[in-house]
Amino acid sequence: MDGYRGFAQTEYEHVRDNFYPAFRWHASPTPSPRNAPGRSLDEARVALVASAGAYVPGQERFDLGSDGDPSFREIPADASRLRFSHGGYNTGFAYKDPDVVFPLRTLHELAAAGTIGSVAPRAFSFMGYIPDTGPLLTGSGPEVARALLADAVDLVLLVPS
Repeated sequence: MDGYRGFAQTEYEHVRDNFYPAFRWHASPTPSPRNAPGRSLDEARVALVASAGAYVPGQERFDLGSDGDPSFREIPADASRLRFSHGGYNTGFAYKDPDVVFPLRTLHELAAAGTIGSVAPRAFSFMGYIPDTGPLLTGSGPEVARALLADAVDLVLLVPS
């Protein structure tokens, strides 16, 4: 594979060259701690957190500017209409089948089948292009984590887009 550059390197260079010259990867020297769920999957309350750029009508779109957007949108678990704003993928596919990037319907099907206990009352969406992750790490990320704890969530399905 002479001349092959991995996706991560290609993406890194694309962001630096086209949007955010100061962009740097934030590497963690150690993996996150593993936490076993406190209950079985068929009893667990499961939440969805995705970087799909999903929002519901009436909410503000994500900012697709060169600085990215570290904010999030709270999506009611019973939302029937979703919209998408994301500069990193063709959102037309998401409109055809939202579960491709925001599988809320699938979680409800799993709960109805008894595979999971229940779906959390709300899901959360970020817009995946966030070159300066500082505000995400110190602001919106911990805010969503607190909301998930308040919702007594046992497991979180993380879906990158």
